[in-house]
Amino acid sequence: MSKRGRRNRLTGPGLRVPALSLFLACLLPAVSLAAPSAIGVAAFERVAAEGHGVPDVAARLAQRLGTKGVDKVVGPGELGAPPRAEPAVQDVAGWAAGGGVDYIVVGRTTRLGNSVSVTARLLEAGGQAIGPPMVEEASRPEELGRAVEALAIQVLERVEEAGPVNQRASAPAAAGAAAPAVAAKPPRRRSGGIQINADSLEAEEGPPKKMLFSGNVKAVQEGFTIFSNRLEASYPKGKSQPDRMVATGSVKIREQGRNASCRKAIFFLNDRKVVCTGNAVVEQSCDRVKGEKITFFLDGEKLMVEGAADMQLRSDDPNCGGAA
Repeated sequence: MSKRGRRNRLTGPGLRVPALSLFLACLLPAVSLAAPSAIGVAAFERVAAEGHGVPDVAARLAQRLGTKGVDKVVGPGELGAPPRAEPAVQDVAGWAAGGGVDYIVVGRTTRLGNSVSVTARLLEAGGQAIGPPMVEEASRPEELGRAVEALAIQVLERVEEAGPVNQRASAPAAAGAAAPAVAAKPPRRRSGGIQINADSLEAEEGPPKKMLFSGNVKAVQEGFTIFSNRLEASYPKGKSQPDRMVATGSVKIREQGRNASCRKAIFFLNDRKVVCTGNAVVEQSCDRVKGEKITFFLDGEKLMVEGAADMQLRSDDPNCGGAA
């Protein structure tokens, strides 16, 4: 299946990350979680000279984690934790319980001129730090996207190295150390986090907040995969998972035995609904449906076709996997 196509250049306002910068970030080790995990990102402390703004790295980090297949990500707005780089143990436990997460990321963003330094720590729900502080630098504003990407990868590496939460919670405490009062949790069912890869991205603060991916885009969620030249993901206020995505340019969708293609596809993630327009084609087994606009649901077989509908239905052919 070809994924080639004209790469769109992003020109809207926001933080632009050159393809080369994101390519270098992608050279870092790939991470895949050994077990589903829930991560909360608290608001970061911001330090700068008077009159100088500091970017909201915590919100961007939560959004980036939300594109990497994490089971659940709770961003700063939803978590509601105050900006503290070194919070008390009891505070962390309260934030984790309130947000329903296993880990909390806290940190500080410091701006000196055009340079931004980010120091972050990953904490267990009981308040213990996992590994030393993580530090990323961006000497220019356009490098901040790469720094956030690298920080997200470090967070996921720490989570993977720490192992399943329920096993750690039941392990005996080290000699002389007080064991935190954290109950063992059974593994959770993965909630369908989205993982998105592309040659370049641009972040827009909104509202609504958006992430714009371009060049060889591949988005994977439980049950379906999207290939396109460009993908725009919109995030509700306080959320780290998008509720709407718009894919354009050589769009191809693979979903549990069903294939679709069109020029533009709009994904309504809460409704699990897809609207394909522009030479839309949906194929399943030997059946093929064409139309200018096709709406279908990811969790069912219902189709709605509009404009010059053309249907070839052969499900009754035993060679097509239909009725015998």
